[in-house]
Amino acid sequence: MIRKMTPAQLRSAMNKAEREQKQAIDKYNREARRHNSAVKKGVNDYNRDVRAYNSKARVHNAKVENQRGRLNQEIQRLNSRPAATTFVTYRSSVDTLTQTYSVTVDRLASRTLTPAGRELVDRGSEEAANSVYLLNAMDGDGAPEDDPTEDALRSPSMQTELATFGPDLVDRWTGALFSLSPRNPDAARHFCTSAREVLIAMLDQAAPDSGVTGANPECAKTDKGVPTRRAKVEYLLHRKGVEEESIENLVEDDMDNALTLFRAFNDGTHGHAGRFTITQLNALRIRVESAIGFIHALCTA
Repeated sequence: MIRKMTPAQLRSAMNKAEREQKQAIDKYNREARRHNSAVKKGVNDYNRDVRAYNSKARVHNAKVENQRGRLNQEIQRLNSRPAATTFVTYRSSVDTLTQTYSVTVDRLASRTLTPAGRELVDRGSEEAANSVYLLNAMDGDGAPEDDPTEDALRSPSMQTELATFGPDLVDRWTGALFSLSPRNPDAARHFCTSAREVLIAMLDQAAPDSGVTGANPECAKTDKGVPTRRAKVEYLLHRKGVEEESIENLVEDDMDNALTLFRAFNDGTHGHAGRFTITQLNALRIRVESAIGFIHALCTA
C-alpha cells in the first residue's frame, strides 16, 4: 500500500534524498582525489627513482669509460719506451692482465650480466690501469703532479672494506701504510709483505678450505690436498651467482698480478736501489688499494 505523504513530508523526503545523493557524490569525489593523488605520488616516486638510477648509472659508466681511457693511455706510455730490464716478471703479469681484461670485455659485450658480474668486469679496467701505471711510475714515468704529502701517503684507507674481515686486517693494513716513506730503504718491501698477508687473509676468510671442498669435493687442489686459489675464486664467484669463465680468468689473473708484484719486491729481483720516490710509493699504494677493493667485491655478497 502506497503511503500517502503531505506536501511538507514530500519536500522533506526529497531534501533528504538530495542530501544523501550529494554526500555520496562528495564521498566519491574525495576517494577519487585520494586515489589520483596516490597514483600521482606513485608515478612521481617512480620517476624520481628512475632519474636517480639513471644519474648513478651515468656517473658509473663515465667512471668506467675514464678508466678504460686511462688504461689505453698508460699502455701507450709503456709501449713508447724500450722494454725495461727491471720488473720483468711483473711486466709479463701486467701484459697478461690487460689482455685478459680486453678479451673479457669483448666476449661479454653482447651478454647480459648479473650486477655482481658487471661490477667485477668494470672494476677490471681500474685494476689493469693501475697495474700499468705502477710499471710506468717504477720506470720514472709517473705523475708527480698528483703526489700526496708524505703524511697523506701514510694515512689510513680502505677501513670500511677491511673491517668486513675484522679489526686485525685493518691494523695490518694501517701498519703497511705506516712503512711508506721515501726515506725508508725498505719501505716497498715492508709494505708488500704486509699487503700480501692482507689480501691472502681476505680470500682465506671468505673462502675457507672446508667451505670450498664442501661446495665442490672435486675442486682443484694443491699437492698438499687443499683447494687451489683458483678453486677459491670459483667458489666465491658461484656464491655470487657468477658462472662466466672469462670473469673467473679475469679475477684469477688480477690476483696473480698482485701476488707477482709482492714477490718482485720481496725476492730482491726488482733491480732498483733501496729507496723509492713518493711518486713510485704512491703508485704502489694505489695498485694495492684497488686490489683490496676488487677482492672485497669478490668476497662480499
